Amino acid sequence: MIAIQKEIQRCIQNGLSGVIGTIISTEGSTYQKTGAKCFIHEDGKITGLLSGGCVEGDLKEYAFQIIESGIPQIVEYDFQDEGDLVWGLGLGCNGKMDIFLEPFLPKQEYERAVSIDAYYKAALMKPMHCITIIRSAEQSLVGTKWMIDPESEEFPEIENKEILIDYLHQRETLKNGRSMIEEKCELQVFYECTTPPPQLMIFGAGPDAVPIVRMAKSLNWQVTVLDYRPAFATEENFPEADRLLIYPAGTAPVIELNRNSYVILMTHNFLQDQLILEHILTKDAAYIGLLGPRKRTNELIKTSMSLEMNMKIDEIHSPIGLDIGSKTPEEIALSIIAEIMLVYRGGTGSRLSDVKSHPLVETQRGCEVLLNT
Repeated sequence: MIAIQKEIQRCIQNGLSGVIGTIISTEGSTYQKTGAKCFIHEDGKITGLLSGGCVEGDLKEYAFQIIESGIPQIVEYDFQDEGDLVWGLGLGCNGKMDIFLEPFLPKQEYERAVSIDAYYKAALMKPMHCITIIRSAEQSLVGTKWMIDPESEEFPEIENKEILIDYLHQRETLKNGRSMIEEKCELQVFYECTTPPPQLMIFGAGPDAVPIVRMAKSLNWQVTVLDYRPAFATEENFPEADRLLIYPAGTAPVIELNRNSYVILMTHNFLQDQLILEHILTKDAAYIGLLGPRKRTNELIKTSMSLEMNMKIDEIHSPIGLDIGSKTPEEIALSIIAEIMLVYRGGTGSRLSDVKSHPLVETQRGCEVLLNT
């Protein structure tokens, strides 16, 4: 989402065109699931993958046509037929997927482009809903969007009452997917529910934080590094970080935390960690991880008089990370990122070879065909 939003913003700033591709339905094993996106630039550059690289070349050809015509289109791929291996796509994952391709034309439709950009920006910070008409007997309606903040009291005007009623009926349990509104008019919408990427807050800009930042950014997470030492929290040390914040020693920085905030404490300073921990435990972070042995964490808690801390000590992950035999700073960073991913996405932390039923297991099984061709 971050990479696509940046590409959208760049196109607006430079008056460039492109196509937004969204998987609107899948069946069987596919590389990506419903809701996954890509952005195809007018020069052929693609940001984001909808397959293992097998359909992207084909999508480019459709994208060039859509940019020229300005008309959205649904492209269907069926990889359950072995014949697709012959004519060139050959995903090999034994599945079907439909992709909605819509033009992004800042020069011709500036207000619409800005509105889409605002939606993507908001989706990086909080959950958002989007309703898009993907089929209609009235072609001019295809591509019409309503972007909704589900937590806001403000609501966009949805002229079609049937769409409004259907959305309100599903709103509380809304998932990515199609919904047929009127069969007679062939009116169909796609509901999109976005989940923002983790907002990773790393307290401590020592050398051991560098691989954590690098790995988190490779996952397109939003990363903030905080430290009381100006010589440590520098762009030279952390070129990938989204934000660098320096605060006075002996204080806890005032920052906003929410259920999408994932916090790592690694200042290697006992008193500093204590101040920050007391402050964080009054907030509503999704994850709090403290680097160091459990004995040190127990001392931090023992010497604190904070009621909030004593009430929330079970929420602290210490020692931080998963047990994967890590030794080097990079391996430790991997174990930390893996534990945060476990909290963020859910899962058991078990080996997939020991899990009988899991979406990723089924996808990998389906893709064995590709590996053997």
